[in-house]
Amino acid sequence: MRSTFLGLVVLALIAGACGGGGGAAAPNELVAAKKAPASLAADDAAWKDAGPIVIKTTVIDGSAAKQGVEVKAQALYSTTDVWFRFEWADATESAGRVWEYDGAKWKSSGNEDRLALYWEITAIDKFQTRTCAALCHNPASDAIDKWYMITPGLGDRADNWHWKAARTNPVGQVDDKYLTGVLTDPKDVESANKADPKDKGGYADNKNKEGTGPEKMQDASKKPSAGSSFILASEAVALDASKLKAGDKVARELLAPWVGSRGDIAAKGVHAGGKWAVVFQRKLDTGHDDDTKFVVGKTYPFGLAVFDNTGAVNHTVSGDVLTLKFK
Repeated sequence: MRSTFLGLVVLALIAGACGGGGGAAAPNELVAAKKAPASLAADDAAWKDAGPIVIKTTVIDGSAAKQGVEVKAQALYSTTDVWFRFEWADATESAGRVWEYDGAKWKSSGNEDRLALYWEITAIDKFQTRTCAALCHNPASDAIDKWYMITPGLGDRADNWHWKAARTNPVGQVDDKYLTGVLTDPKDVESANKADPKDKGGYADNKNKEGTGPEKMQDASKKPSAGSSFILASEAVALDASKLKAGDKVARELLAPWVGSRGDIAAKGVHAGGKWAVVFQRKLDTGHDDDTKFVVGKTYPFGLAVFDNTGAVNHTVSGDVLTLKFK
């Protein structure tokens, strides 16, 4: 998958600011209960007070994704933060983006599971009624790789939250980006999708100059802090092929937490019992103009997409207009 995934945009989250209100929650209305969990653990007791909704995703025409899923979503908030919990069935945990060694040469393999959201930063035309179609998708008659990740207006911006099982989950974060209304490179359908600024950190390719294999490996003198399938940049050393044997695998990325706006969203995902349970946490107001500002008392439409060991356009999305409401 490419780092920005046009398909992602497909989620379109129409995050407007409609007024709050009372009454029973609508089927696609995610109501955030006012209670702060003690941690990012998916089984934290606070989630018992957060009524879930079930979001059904479907395969996009032209996508190689196999089938939609049902995602149970919950939300909590405090005076300063908001938390989201997502749970969905996935028979296989996919978080292995690796180089495989056959004793003489390398080949890259594997992908990762992902979950993505979009929120409106500026008001985007027709988001309330067309969601993803208003955000990036051309007519179904167009080839799927011609669907631009672009919003209608040059000044439009949408907040892109992209959790990645292999590249962000090991460091406890979500990839925080934003979508603009113009392709900076007309030949690159993903060039409207920008990364939030960072001071340092993030994931980087673990690739030699020739692009034929990894440049670095795990320092054998250090226990892998992120687990044996991943390499933190701070624990990487130059590759020594003499210490490897056929069948060994080395991660394709070197990981480090983002410092700065791109690292605004904390996350913890756990795969167990044939399903993912993922928790996000973010400030209601990060103070950054590349993020959606949540105000208690308002309602925010959004969209959601799920990737099952795939990238780019090969994902499933919710076809409904989903909304977040603060109780």
